[in-house]
This record gives sequence, structure tokens and C-alpha cells, in this order.
Amino acid sequence: MKRESRSHKWNPLWVTGLLFALNLLLHGCASRPPAGEPMARPPAQEKTAAGGLLASAHQSVQAGQFDRAEVTLERALRVEPRNARLWHEMALVKYGQEDYGQAVQFCLKANSLAGRDSALVRQNWQLMSRAYDKMGKMDKAEQARMKAEAVN
Repeated sequence: MKRESRSHKWNPLWVTGLLFALNLLLHGCASRPPAGEPMARPPAQEKTAAGGLLASAHQSVQAGQFDRAEVTLERALRVEPRNARLWHEMALVKYGQEDYGQAVQFCLKANSLAGRDSALVRQNWQLMSRAYDKMGKMDKAEQARMKAEAVN
């Protein structure tokens, strides 16, 4: 059986467009929190399956790959649905995706599971404050800021 060989001619406009799209994908479309906003500290390394997924999701969040982080966190939450750190990281993902209402809900869930982890509770209130600011709910943002400051 003979195999036909085809000579490919690359259209310069098509190649330019492809390179432009790749550049946007790799650099321009990554949404990151504004420079003045503090990022949550990296999650503690846990020796569980969910801990490994949490670390992977955190790296994705830092890289601005929020959809990838969301999928990873959904898997982790199926393994450990009562892990407050996972819920906090999911709140960061939703904030990065500009879904501020969901970010607030996930922070509230994380706080309900945080127990005595005051640092995590404070981070959740701070993130809720920023999310409320983005939604234009200044009174709720101020209440969240005050609750963050009150955590000891």
C-alpha cells in the first residue's frame, strides 16, 4: 500500500494567530489577585491523599490556573469533605474566578469546620471582606474586616 506524502504549506497568518493565542493562554489570561491583596499562606503539607491534592491545587491557584485547581479540589473534597483548608482553597479559587458570592459561601463553610484554627478563620474573614468589596457590599465588607481583626 502506497502512502501519499503531502507537502504542508503554513499560512503565516494562521501561525501568527496560533502563536498569539498560545501566548495569551500562557501569560495574558492568568487571573491573579491584585498586587496589594495578601495571598493565603501555602497549605501545610499533609500526608494524606487530600493533602497532596490540596498542595497541587494551591500551586494551580498561585499559577492562576483556577479551573484546574477547582477540579483538583473537588476530588479532594470527595475524600475529605470536613477539611476546612480544602474549603478555604476552594474559596480562593472562586475568588480568582470572580465568583465572589461562592467565595463567601466557601469561606463560611471553612469557618464552620475550622475549629480552633484562628489563622484560617482570620484568612477566611479577610477573603470574605475582599469578596464583599468586589460585590459592592461595603457594609458587609467592613463587618468581615472587623471580624478578621477580632480573631485571636
